[in-house]
Amino acid sequence: MLRLFKFHIATLLLLLVCASCNFVSSVNPSDAEDVANAFAESYFNLRYKNSLKYCTKESEQWISFAASQINEDDIKSLRGLEEEASVEVENVSGDDAECHAKVIVSNFFEADTIGKTGHIVDEGVFDITLVKEGNTWKVRMEGLPRSEKQSRD
Repeated sequence: MLRLFKFHIATLLLLLVCASCNFVSSVNPSDAEDVANAFAESYFNLRYKNSLKYCTKESEQWISFAASQINEDDIKSLRGLEEEASVEVENVSGDDAECHAKVIVSNFFEADTIGKTGHIVDEGVFDITLVKEGNTWKVRMEGLPRSEKQSRD
């Protein structure tokens, strides 16, 4: 009987330790960094449908808007590209509820004004906001991503 009691105590302690480990890892900034990276790779390579899984529900309208701005001439100009946009998450800062990721994107397509074909931009710096939904980081968009770095085009 004492042996069974010790087994249950040991099991309970193990469960408590595992639960506390999961809590600590749920606020790990590297998780936010992974989400920011995956979102940016999808978004800036115009894989809008894939980028939706990294966004809050409220952000879907902005993804839909971005997709609606790509026209046939844009698609034609993109077909000849030899490499995709590349993404580097430089910094993630914030707390366990909201953080900001500074993302450097190279060789990405930027839509132009209505009626004009977009163009490739060498490099841009973007601030991506992430919020915690349960134990998952999600990108919160309040508009289309805008580069902090002005292009020379």
